[in-house]
Amino acid sequence: MITEQVDRGAGLRVLFVAALVGIILLSAVGSPVSGRPPPQAVCGVCSDTLVDTADENGVAIGVTESSLTIQIDQSGTGHWTARVTLTGAGVETLREDQSLRDRVVQRVYERGYVAVEEPKSLTASMNGDTLLVEYEVPDMAHESAGGVYVVDFFYWHGGEARWFYLAADSMTMRGPPGTVVSHAPADATSDGDVVTWEGSDQQYDPLGVRSHVVFAPDDGVISSVATTLGIGIDVAQLKAQDLSAAVAPFAILAAVLALLWRFGSRLAGLSRLRLIALVGGPLAAVGLTAATIETLVGVSGPVTEQLGDFLFYLIYVVAATGAGPALILGGPLVVGQILLTRRLLKGETDTTESIDAVTRLLLWPTATVLAGQWLLFPVAAAGAAGYDTTYGLVSLVLPPLCFLPLAITRRWRTPLRIAFITGLLLSPIPVVFALAPHTGMSLVSVSLVLRYVPWGLVVAAIGVLAYAAGYRSVATERERGERVG
Repeated sequence: MITEQVDRGAGLRVLFVAALVGIILLSAVGSPVSGRPPPQAVCGVCSDTLVDTADENGVAIGVTESSLTIQIDQSGTGHWTARVTLTGAGVETLREDQSLRDRVVQRVYERGYVAVEEPKSLTASMNGDTLLVEYEVPDMAHESAGGVYVVDFFYWHGGEARWFYLAADSMTMRGPPGTVVSHAPADATSDGDVVTWEGSDQQYDPLGVRSHVVFAPDDGVISSVATTLGIGIDVAQLKAQDLSAAVAPFAILAAVLALLWRFGSRLAGLSRLRLIALVGGPLAAVGLTAATIETLVGVSGPVTEQLGDFLFYLIYVVAATGAGPALILGGPLVVGQILLTRRLLKGETDTTESIDAVTRLLLWPTATVLAGQWLLFPVAAAGAAGYDTTYGLVSLVLPPLCFLPLAITRRWRTPLRIAFITGLLLSPIPVVFALAPHTGMSLVSVSLVLRYVPWGLVVAAIGVLAYAAGYRSVATERERGERVG
């Protein structure tokens, strides 16, 4: 009778905690997942938008050749000059009618899907058959440590990530007077103080994700170091803006830790099937409910369409968030931990020898891996060489490995338990920094909660099972040791 009451109480508490985190997840749904927007033309007047806009104003023209030049000054402002060679019967009309020419050019930027939607000091003139458009773009670059100028306009500008196609046949960029190019994207060529891109309407993403351009006082070692530091500071600063996204998974993991600390022994006393049902049931219910709400809010149509969208959202929550790697990769690793622990404990006849074996072959290696993750954190936070994507994947997988060692160290009352608790509570930080949307591996762009809460729920679910297994294994070993003694 007492055992049934304990089991029932533990089950209700698990359901209560699952309901709380479920509410957090459900609060994030309601806005359909949006696809990637169309690419933006770096040179708006070099694109087909100019031809279409002119046609809307009764002017028939075509574009035969185009180029764009950007000069960065010491204030970080970019001075843009587009040269577009036109053809067609409407060229003479644009040349003679300045008001019409200005209206057509202004409308190109107002229509959107261009890199600059609000150009400053915009002017348009004609030189023969060539349209000359000049304007300014403030805050394209900023001066960083070592006197280098970091151009982050094509990386993350105005609070959003964008992707581009040149539209122009070529684009050149020059830095402030007295500077040389110290860093350019891989798809660009640099020569002295000039960076050049060659492209066409068919070349998308020509600037790439790692699209910083840096101008330094010279090409020496100090400038090279300052260039790397300048890019790192810029990326880390942008990623830090998303640090608030770590709050939701932190709250989930903290709640689960508190639950395990208070009721871990009772959970370990449940049968495996019952424990799996208590953990997996609410988790599945949350996922199904979230997918259902997202479908009903985002889709109104035949039942077949709603069913298709329901399946899409259900799969999407796992496949397109950190929940997928945590489940597919982290889950098997935790199973390996459990099997290794049981083998080590069964292979020893003395409790002291068991403690030494598990500590040497399981606890310390796990702690070392987690410590190595934090040693590499500054590199990933700065987005160095694009390794933050790989680092982010590793960071998604490692947290579930903390739970089984935590159960063992708690039962043995060893100081390592503090390290595992700390590592687990701080684990959302490297995930957020590595996978912030300012990098190539942006998992979900709709909601910060949706981006990381599914991952936190899956880690927590795996963790509860791992903790119970570890707690149960150590308890069994102690009983065996007492019988031998």
